[in-house]
Amino acid sequence: MTGTELITTRENADVKIIDVKTDLSSYAASDLRKVLEDLLMEKVNKVVVNFSEVNHINSTAVGTLVGIAKRLRQNGGDLKLCNLASTLTRTFNLIGASSVVEIYESEKSAIAAF
Repeated sequence: MTGTELITTRENADVKIIDVKTDLSSYAASDLRKVLEDLLMEKVNKVVVNFSEVNHINSTAVGTLVGIAKRLRQNGGDLKLCNLASTLTRTFNLIGASSVVEIYESEKSAIAAF
């Protein structure tokens, strides 16, 4: 497990799972970006971000997720999100980010989608 205590990573088969345990304000969005950038440098291609403990996300964090998803796809991988509160899903839908980043109800379904 790596990352800060509020953003941790673990592995399930060949999929890296990021558990976000805080709302994604500017500071936490920066931490998430660093964790994702580190995974890109490690040549990780399959990433799931678990939002089960997140109630708020800012535009910086959404932009980070969209950007990383695009970069992963260029490398033959992908980024998937899971366990979003309905308010977060609405946010992604309203700003159009859900057309770029796939959202799943559970971690298991997100991993199975690879």
